[in-house]
Amino acid sequence: MTWGIIGCLLGFVLMGSLTYKGWHIAIASLAGALIVALTNSLPVTNAYLEYYLPGMGGFLSSYFGQFLFGAMLAEIYSATGAGLTVAVGISKFFIRENFSQNRKRMMVIFVLILISAALEFAGVGASLIVMVIYPVALSLFRMADIPKKYIVAAILGGCLGFANDLPGSPQPGNTIPMKILGTSSSAGLIPGIIGAVVEICAMVFLLNLVIKHGIDNGEAFHPETDMDRDVDDRKMRPRMWKALLPVLVLFLLFNIVKLDINISLAVTCIFSCILFFRYFPGRDIKGTAARGITQGVVATISICAVIGFSTVVQNTEAFQKIINSLVELNMNPYILLIVCVAFMCMLCGGSATGQAIALPIVAPIIKGAGVSAEAIHRISSFAGAILDTMPYAGTVVMAHAYAKVKISEGYPAVFVISVIATTISTATVTVICALFPMLAC
Repeated sequence: MTWGIIGCLLGFVLMGSLTYKGWHIAIASLAGALIVALTNSLPVTNAYLEYYLPGMGGFLSSYFGQFLFGAMLAEIYSATGAGLTVAVGISKFFIRENFSQNRKRMMVIFVLILISAALEFAGVGASLIVMVIYPVALSLFRMADIPKKYIVAAILGGCLGFANDLPGSPQPGNTIPMKILGTSSSAGLIPGIIGAVVEICAMVFLLNLVIKHGIDNGEAFHPETDMDRDVDDRKMRPRMWKALLPVLVLFLLFNIVKLDINISLAVTCIFSCILFFRYFPGRDIKGTAARGITQGVVATISICAVIGFSTVVQNTEAFQKIINSLVELNMNPYILLIVCVAFMCMLCGGSATGQAIALPIVAPIIKGAGVSAEAIHRISSFAGAILDTMPYAGTVVMAHAYAKVKISEGYPAVFVISVIATTISTATVTVICALFPMLAC
């Protein structure tokens, strides 16, 4: 049994290592599943046919539409310049040239977190957000003389944290608990909003401390690549009010009308195509849709591959022993929920995957201890963002590569805003739900 547990951990390590080295996640997950099967005396063919493939298929049937239409909406915002309009508009509203350098730095951090969160809340995926707002971030970093190695942390702060966890968010971090627990999108409304505010404050404060320390040590802004250029304002883009309309439509359909997230995203995509028609390069909606579909398929298959691997792990005696050991710790139910969800998200390198695996296992135990489904939903959403940004996480690797920043240089700041700050916000949400359970309903 001990060897089986070691095998499960080795499978996760192998999958993460291969992904980090550039292997496709589907191949990496199959390699990891093979190690798990061999070390746990599972017939390899059974592990593949009875666990891996059904695990992939189950997740695909439940979430393919959400990832597909989410990717299409992201591509629409990118191709038409609507995402850049939102980014530039927010930055101009908050930042003034006459601010002191320290105030400029704090406002730049706040604005980039706000921009990425706004686009994430609108349904745009994190990977495309990095590409859309990178030119804006670069201009702001140059203006405030912030060392470039912190740019990834500033961009990822909003799109990998509270925007996924907020009540009403159309992102998987909020919708997966809905389907598993049968709760609404606004479950834990007040704790969720308070937690988001706390997280923003923690991100701005902590990242500013890190940047200030770097500047005190002689660091400064130094562009290093041909991509490091200012925003090109010559391209015709939608105006701010028009760029924000699809965000409003998606919010109303999903949270007020209570349409399924798949239908809400599909309708928003159609509305966006009509609204932004004149801004598509060459009026090429067909090409934009095709790129969006490709992005959606790639994203879904990647996550499904991890789910397939995890399904193999779940069907081993070693995994059950790990779960039983956690449950038998006689731990506070709130802490048990955070530990299980955060740990699984760390292993899987994503909050969506980790929650999809952890919640069906741990939620009945937490409910049995008297915690409401709404509290479990909101705490799980926040806890899923604590450890899902390890250096091997796909979005983290992509963002560093796109910005031409070495992970060894940029990741410490990412850790501060995506692990420490999210831990603080998760603790805040948990305390509120524990002390004032009526607020979580």
